[in-house]
Amino acid sequence: MTPPLLERRHQLLSPSYRLFYDEPLHLASGRGAWLTDVHGRRFLDAYNNVVPAGHCHPRIVAAIVAQTERLNTHTRYLHDTIVDYADALLATFPFPAQATFTCSGSEANDLAIRIARHVTGGDGLIITENAYHGVTSTTAEISPSLGKSVNLGAHVRTVPAPAAGTDFAAGVRSAIADLQRHGIRPALLVVDTIFSSDGIFSDPAGFLVPAVEAIREAGGLFLADEVQPGFGRTGTHMWGFERHGITPDMVSMGKPMGNGYPVAGLVCQPDVIRNLAPASVISIRLAATRSPWPPPWQHWA
Repeated sequence: MTPPLLERRHQLLSPSYRLFYDEPLHLASGRGAWLTDVHGRRFLDAYNNVVPAGHCHPRIVAAIVAQTERLNTHTRYLHDTIVDYADALLATFPFPAQATFTCSGSEANDLAIRIARHVTGGDGLIITENAYHGVTSTTAEISPSLGKSVNLGAHVRTVPAPAAGTDFAAGVRSAIADLQRHGIRPALLVVDTIFSSDGIFSDPAGFLVPAVEAIREAGGLFLADEVQPGFGRTGTHMWGFERHGITPDMVSMGKPMGNGYPVAGLVCQPDVIRNLAPASVISIRLAATRSPWPPPWQHWA
């Protein structure tokens, strides 16, 4: 018999949503590395890919509540928090860079592709054979792991994951040659620097160097997708690309940046991002008005 919650889920949510396990977990709460289901059973969470600081981390919960109580707006107003955070984030990068904030890794990678096409004038994208880089229309076309129901773009070429004994750079050079043979200018090599969807390929450190050199020789850029390896998850470095001694043109981050909350971003070398859009200030006449204080909504309760 189908449980009522499962039946309601099938009725109300998109069929694209999938569940783990033959008997899906019905979770009630989480704390640290542990999840608790509605029956009080505890499970060690060894899979979740968006909460690197653990579930319900007290400092993160307190920060979210404090910010929600104070201000919730977008980036077209001056505010210290976004600049302070960018300063702290960019201090962890071993090269000068600038940040653009997004809501998800998909959005960050989508933006990176748009930037690469703008900067290089090319359209060709190179990825690994079982990569996952997002679910927007553009990033789904470079995410073979989504399955055969999602077609790769005609401008996309895949290369084998860097399994032991294989020459990853040779695959990249072959993909570049195939793009060029079809009249497509290479724009971007996109790599999850720990190859999470392909099976975790980390060693030997440095094997990415000749692949990055190859895409740059062809006039393209290199995007390090750090959604999963970033923020110290490799254990030795803050960012996965650092293990290989390379300097990416762009670095994308996803929801692990906000411990699962919709905070993500794209970090670019200044020369890459400089000409995407000119800096501008929207000219609007501001009229300050006196409003009642405390605000009326405080009396609603």
